[in-house]
Amino acid sequence: MRLPVDWISEYLSNDLTVRQLADTLTDTGLEVEAIAGAADAPVLDIRVMSNRGDCLSVLGIARELACALRRPLADPYRGQERAPCPVASGPPAASLARVLLDDPALCPRYSARILRNVTIAPSPAWAQRRLELCGLRPINNVVDATNLVMLEFGQPLHAFDYQLLRAAPGETIPTIIVRRARSGERLVTIDGEERALDPEVLLITDPSGPIALAGIMGGSSTEIHEGTTQVLLESAHFDPRTVRRGARSLGMTTEASYRFERAVDPGGTVRALDRACDLIAHFCANQVELAQGVVDAYPHPIKEVEIKLRPERANALLGTTLTAEEMAECLRWLQLEVRGKRVLTVRVPTFRQDLKQEVDLVEEVARSYGYQNLRETLPRASVGVGRLPADLGLERELRATLRGLGLSEAVTSSLESPATLARLRLPDDHPLARPVTISNAKTVDHSQLRTTLLTSLLDAAAHNRRHRLPDIGLFEIGRVYWARGADELPHQPQHLGIIGSGVIARARWASSRDAEQWDFYALKGIVESLLQTAARAPGDYAPADHPCLQFSRTAQVSIAGVVIGYLGEVAPGIREAWDLPDPVYFAELDLEQLVQHLPSTTRYQLVSRYPAVTRDVAFLVSTDIPAQRAASVIRQSAGEDLESLSLFDAYQGRPLPEGRRNLAYSLTFRTSDRTLTDQEVDAIMDRVRAALRDHLSALIRQ
Repeated sequence: MRLPVDWISEYLSNDLTVRQLADTLTDTGLEVEAIAGAADAPVLDIRVMSNRGDCLSVLGIARELACALRRPLADPYRGQERAPCPVASGPPAASLARVLLDDPALCPRYSARILRNVTIAPSPAWAQRRLELCGLRPINNVVDATNLVMLEFGQPLHAFDYQLLRAAPGETIPTIIVRRARSGERLVTIDGEERALDPEVLLITDPSGPIALAGIMGGSSTEIHEGTTQVLLESAHFDPRTVRRGARSLGMTTEASYRFERAVDPGGTVRALDRACDLIAHFCANQVELAQGVVDAYPHPIKEVEIKLRPERANALLGTTLTAEEMAECLRWLQLEVRGKRVLTVRVPTFRQDLKQEVDLVEEVARSYGYQNLRETLPRASVGVGRLPADLGLERELRATLRGLGLSEAVTSSLESPATLARLRLPDDHPLARPVTISNAKTVDHSQLRTTLLTSLLDAAAHNRRHRLPDIGLFEIGRVYWARGADELPHQPQHLGIIGSGVIARARWASSRDAEQWDFYALKGIVESLLQTAARAPGDYAPADHPCLQFSRTAQVSIAGVVIGYLGEVAPGIREAWDLPDPVYFAELDLEQLVQHLPSTTRYQLVSRYPAVTRDVAFLVSTDIPAQRAASVIRQSAGEDLESLSLFDAYQGRPLPEGRRNLAYSLTFRTSDRTLTDQEVDAIMDRVRAALRDHLSALIRQ
């Protein structure tokens, strides 16, 4: 919005430079984007926030400056030696026109005054100059007067040629009707464009049809022209949303619609009419006659609202120590009426429709007091260390670990087709064979929810294979869905799926080792790394049976005796159903079960400065005894000085006895406070050998 500095100064005398004036306005929240015009006629280009329609005028800007400078607002018309608003004469205005509001919610107030004996001519040079500085084109004395009032008070006006308005059949005076447009109606606006109307548009009509777009633009059929002698001036308050929708549906924006969309003061319609009549009277060479009174359709007056302001609440939000009286004084400078002491009751005038609740008044106190006067204070509150929820923290850690191990993350759909699930060849009574179906599925391919991540990851693996990418290492974290009762939502646990096939890492020219292939133990190593990273404890692995994984190459994964998932080689028949020629390895873990076994705190210990002592133990046990059970016996008998344990050999066959196998473990001992002696380590190893003999019937090998 462009406003000349000298026009603002008529309302507020000050000795500020133009730059100081611009900085003061910017500090109040009205950003001055540019200073234009000549040195003797500077113009401020002001950006007004969308909720401050009251500042789209000279008067509104002057109010803000008066508050910032703590100076009273002047009346630019008091004491001027010129005739006031033309003296009302002739018949009452109510006998010359009437107004009908079809929906008062869309047009709460419509005011009109009627002028006669008007002569259309150019407006004075000073008025034309002022309009040009504001970016408007001078038209004639009547239209220029309405535009000047719009710029000064923020109230758009429109002038109709009174003699071109039509009366209803059987009546003698014209009727102004405010209603929504009807489908198929058209109107030629004053810019010469014919516009097709729809019910989004609010119209000003007479009994003959549309004559103006309410709050946007007038129609050509009743516009002011050189032969006009009688004028009906419109000053109304339209619903901002209705004007916005109408302007948007027509694809047009005007100075009037820009202001109506941001709310115009419903209490200022008559004042704007009086000012326009005053200007028209002074712009016409002959004596203008003004009809008595105002035609004012205002069925439900918009009243000033009252808002309670608690000083202690305002101080808490602003970090200030202002008294109630100091806050009241700040608000009075904004022309708000304030009463009360401990709790302030603030009466908000109708031109401040942006003030609706207590926090709005707190902001006004801050603006009036001055943002620059607010001290920088830290809020008083209990401060804790922020952290992710356990489940999200686990997922983040798993993703980082799996990416570090060379896998890529897949993001697939939870929806699948019945044919996809059927390729798993699940028994009818298996829980994974009972999917949740979608009642309003758009396609058969997305008609049910997955029960396992295996189908999604096999689809991803097959897609890569078809694009000549045989080496696959993918993981996905997503939900699976298991049906429950008919009236219950499905169980939706978060799962982790891992799939691998082909080569994990190809040999390089400088490496002597061959390419590493995916196999059961490569997949088990990845799962072990995940559990060690996430749960801070090794998992337990035991042979298991899974309908989708190959028998004797499948293990269940447990923590603290609770099964959290499975890993193994995908059954050949299922792999072939997805056209995957190479062996495929898959693991699926239930993250909801895993998160319950996460340690509540992470414990760190210093790295020992003392050397480690390493011993080996080899023994024969029954082939029915898992190596993990043997490792558990060793850990329990070795005690807390055992730092690490690893299996480095497992053998069965000739020349060992049938039904027996050899297991060999490397044990590393270390303490944090001293160097272990050979005698101490030998005593521990004796306990280990005794425990193996007692619990596993092991034959210790020398």
